Amino acid sequence: MQADVDQFRSFEKAQAAYAARRKRSEVFGEFDTLFGEPAWDILLDLFVARRDGRDISVTSACMAGCCPPTTGLRHLASLETCGLVERVPDAADGRRFNVRLTSTAIDLIERALG
Repeated sequence: MQADVDQFRSFEKAQAAYAARRKRSEVFGEFDTLFGEPAWDILLDLFVARRDGRDISVTSACMAGCCPPTTGLRHLASLETCGLVERVPDAADGRRFNVRLTSTAIDLIERALG
């Protein structure tokens, strides 16, 4: 039971962290590039999507990074190489791939947000 409560709190913290970063982007506008952390934004978005049971496409993951698509793809590739995300075929559209967190990434994010 406590594990469920802790996991729920981690999801709430992830949502709040992502929302705060989007708010900062809005306020700082063009200067927000000084603070960019696309890989962390991608991980937070995937973490929240996991709780919600949503599949995240490669394109959506790149958009979550709030960076140009090529930068998002580069960060996704790095996250995949590090074993933090994996690409899985989209069951509804064989031409697309979805991205999801590995168990290692889930554990690390929960620890970071704990």
